[in-house]
Amino acid sequence: MLEQTVHQCVGEAAGRAARAAAWLTSRRGARGECIPFDDRASRREGQVRAVNDISKAPDNDLLPWAPPRTGVAVERRDSWEVVMHGARAGLLAGATLGLVEIAASTMLRHSPRLPFDFAAALVVGPEALLPAFPLAASLVLGTVLHVLLSVTFGVAFLGGLALTFQLSARPLLMVLYGTLFGVMVWEINFFGVLPAIAPELTGRLDLATQLWNGIVSYSLVYGPVLATYVICVRPGMLDKWWRTDEEAT
Repeated sequence: MLEQTVHQCVGEAAGRAARAAAWLTSRRGARGECIPFDDRASRREGQVRAVNDISKAPDNDLLPWAPPRTGVAVERRDSWEVVMHGARAGLLAGATLGLVEIAASTMLRHSPRLPFDFAAALVVGPEALLPAFPLAASLVLGTVLHVLLSVTFGVAFLGGLALTFQLSARPLLMVLYGTLFGVMVWEINFFGVLPAIAPELTGRLDLATQLWNGIVSYSLVYGPVLATYVICVRPGMLDKWWRTDEEAT
């Protein structure tokens, strides 16, 4: 009697499972994508596409709207790519910053070599600021130190974006990141590093030079140039998720 009851329960459970499987099959297409019940006839005729096919279409950038990209990766983290593009961005931003600082020093202090002398003073001491200090030594030391710091900060900027998954941020937000990063770099250098390694140099720059060769140049030149490089190159970005009607071409 017990064995007969067990066989009867198993049979009823198998029947319910078969009916559920048949119902699920009727709700899905041939390739497994979920489609509305009323579209089954259209699916058999090839008129209904898979739900996620639109986000993977090769000509997607030509569409005048931003399709849903659920489950599509938009960034990748590659250490070598971050370092390489960070170094390039740092070199570009550092060269632009150097030209701006030379121009500002020429207008404010009538001394285009001041940025080089001040950078060299971090290595050899305050005597690098004296007029008798060799110009060639000032140029070499200043350039090497400026390039090294520019590359280091460029890699740090790209690394920070990669760690926070912001390599694909909108252009305006990226420029804001660059501006804030430039301010942070100047604040750390002038108020943290300089007093620690060369306290005798903290009073050698007047307020105007600190503003134009410092916070203004870093926040309006160095940082935004870093951001512009990322916007143009987009290292590590896999998908243009931010496209809108206004940005479409």
